[in-house]
Amino acid sequence: MDDRQQRILSALEGKRLELGNFYRTALMLLGGELEVLDRRTRVAFIGHCMRELMNRVLGALGRPTAPKFKPSSGDQVKALPDLLARFPELDLDGEGGSIPVPQEVAAAMDKLFKASIHEKRRVRDDVAALITDDGNASHAAVSSWIESRDYFVKWAHLHERDVAESDLPSDDEIRKRVGIFEELLDGVVTAFFTNRHSIDDLLAEINAMEDEADA
Repeated sequence: MDDRQQRILSALEGKRLELGNFYRTALMLLGGELEVLDRRTRVAFIGHCMRELMNRVLGALGRPTAPKFKPSSGDQVKALPDLLARFPELDLDGEGGSIPVPQEVAAAMDKLFKASIHEKRRVRDDVAALITDDGNASHAAVSSWIESRDYFVKWAHLHERDVAESDLPSDDEIRKRVGIFEELLDGVVTAFFTNRHSIDDLLAEINAMEDEADA
């Protein structure tokens, strides 16, 4: 590991050991220190580690900006089949400028839309709170973080068919995405250590003054 990676690992382990372990594992996989059966599995494992890391570090090192919307959009989607089964005649593909729907269905759709909007905005706000000085959710750094996170999400999952060897991302491509995460988080980590050292120095100074007073 280089100095930056050591700083990041130390900060992650100091907040939550699992995050440090996932980061270390991703680096070991990328560096060839862990043996994996094939390239596709290796890419998926790296993607999984980085996806979980980038999702969970927001709460571990950041400042969540808003409570979660409940029920989540995912939970609401799961409930849709049972809801729509009560209205078998409902045809949402009908022609015309507007389609009448039962009030219960309209209310469910409204709640689902609100949950989706809230969740998307909350992710950007939480990323901004972590990596920007002013919480600007429109900052280019926020978009870079989310794009890299989505990249790892894509490769963490298996799809309907095997991915050709030639279509797998190269180590350089993966390393570039990991580097974006490291560059953005390192600013947070550096500030964290700087503040901690400043506090330690201040406490040491206060303790020294108290010792002198007692003497």
